[in-house]
Amino acid sequence: MIEGSLRNVPLADVFQIVVTSQKSGILTVAHNDSQARIFFEKGRIQSAHLDPGVHLGEIMVRLDLLSTLEVQQLLAVQGDDSDGTPLGQLGVDRTLIDQDDLLRAVERQVFEVVSELLSWRDGTFNFAEQSEWTGLAISDHNIDAMTILMDVAEQLSESEDGSADPGAVFQRAGDPTKVTMPAGAWEVLANIDGKRSARSIAAEMDLRERKVYRLLYQLQTLGIVEASPFEVEDPLVLVVSQSRALRQLLQLSLQRARFRTHVVTIAGEALSFLADNYPSAVVVDDHQGEGWAFVKAFRQLPGKGHLPVLVLTEESSGFRGLLGRRRRPKASTLEKPFQELDLQERITGLVGRSVA
Repeated sequence: MIEGSLRNVPLADVFQIVVTSQKSGILTVAHNDSQARIFFEKGRIQSAHLDPGVHLGEIMVRLDLLSTLEVQQLLAVQGDDSDGTPLGQLGVDRTLIDQDDLLRAVERQVFEVVSELLSWRDGTFNFAEQSEWTGLAISDHNIDAMTILMDVAEQLSESEDGSADPGAVFQRAGDPTKVTMPAGAWEVLANIDGKRSARSIAAEMDLRERKVYRLLYQLQTLGIVEASPFEVEDPLVLVVSQSRALRQLLQLSLQRARFRTHVVTIAGEALSFLADNYPSAVVVDDHQGEGWAFVKAFRQLPGKGHLPVLVLTEESSGFRGLLGRRRRPKASTLEKPFQELDLQERITGLVGRSVA
C-alpha cells in the first residue's frame, strides 16, 4: 500500500513510482467530496473514473461515437453506471463502436480525469497493489501514464498564459486569413455567432474543453474575435438525478442548447439550492416515484409553485406507486430514453426560448 497527502507528495511522483515499478492496482485520490480511481496494469493505465465528474458515456457523445439515446440504451442494459468502462465494452459487443473508438474515448476520459487531479492542491491518495489484474481491462491496449501526465501538464501550462471565461460570448472581428491560426482555431471560429457562450461552444466540439477556452483566448489576442458588446447570460437549469452518467448527459445536452446547469444528486441538495435560487427550469430524473415526490415538495417552497419542470419518466414507473397518479404535481414529462433534440426542444419551450 502506497498512501499519503497531495500536500506532501505530488501526483506526478506517485505516477513515477507506479510506472517505474510496473505495478498493477488501483490508485484512489480523494479531495473534499470528489474521488477518482485510476486503474493500472503493469505501470500502464487501463481506465480512470472521477465522481462527480466526466463519464465515458458523455465522452463518447462529445466525440460523436454514440448518440445520447444510444448511451441511455446501453445504460439500461448495463444496469449500473458506477463507471464507464463496462458500458464502453458493451457498445463494442453490440457493434455500435469498435475497439479503436473505445480506446480513443477512454484516453480522453483518462486525460480529463488526470487534468482535474493535477488541479487539486490538497487531498489524499492510496495505491492498492494487486499482482494479477482481473478488473476493468478494456482491451489488449493500454495507455502510457507518463505521456498522459506530460500532455496534461503542457495543457495546464498553456492555460496559465491565458484562457477564455466559460461564460464569455464572442463575435467575429478580424480577418483570419491574415494571421497564422493555431491548430483547431478554424473549427472553433466556425461556431462563434455572437450569441453562444464559450461553454456552449466547447460542448459542441470534440476538442478538450480547456483547449477550446485556450483557442478562444488566442483568437481574441490575434484580433480575430472580440467580446460581444451585449450582455448574454445563459438561462440556468437545475438538474436532479441519482445517475452519474445521466447527469453528465443532461448537462452536456443543455450546455449545447445554451443553458447553464447546476447538477445535484439528491432531493435534499436540490431543495437547499431552490430555497435561495430561482433557475429558469428544473429537470428531474424520476426513479420509482421519488422524482415526483421531490416536485411536490419544492412546489410548496415560497415563489416556486409555477417554476417550469420537466420530469424524465420510465414507462413502467412514475408517481402511481408513491402517492397515486391522480395526485401528480403539475409538470411536463419526457419518457426515457430520450433523444437529445427532444430534451432541448422541451426545455427551450418551457423557458420561452427557441432552440439554438
